[in-house]
Amino acid sequence: MNRIRLAAALLVPLLVTACGDGDDEAADDEETSTDGGTPEEEAIRDTLVQSLLDPRCDLLTEEYLLEISFGAEDYDVACEQRGESWVEPQYDEDDIVVSDIVVTGDTATAVIGDNFSNVTTTYELTLVDGEWKVSCDEINCDHDLEPSPEVS
Repeated sequence: MNRIRLAAALLVPLLVTACGDGDDEAADDEETSTDGGTPEEEAIRDTLVQSLLDPRCDLLTEEYLLEISFGAEDYDVACEQRGESWVEPQYDEDDIVVSDIVVTGDTATAVIGDNFSNVTTTYELTLVDGEWKVSCDEINCDHDLEPSPEVS
């Protein structure tokens, strides 16, 4: 049951904004952010995982929070909506797999998935005042973000 709920949580960005057709590119199966990663990779991993487990708005950039809100035009309203619509996940940190972390200056990308389904989503993070914050996902970016590899 927890596996199904994790897969459903990973599908939310797709369902909220509609399905898109991404490029089919070969996947690099090597996980790059498990224990033993660089401190920067661990900070990125921690931010992504916490953003899936906790409704805290400070884990997201203001722009991303507004983008994924239900039409809010104000940060405080968007944050309130996030808290009110939050559903406690039925999975935990150990169920989330973060891989393919690539850092370029003040931005990073990473793929989130799990070990139970073929569902992955690419996220982008931005370094803001020394902290990594989720800034978009492959569906809600206003620029091209390479979609997560299609898993067959």
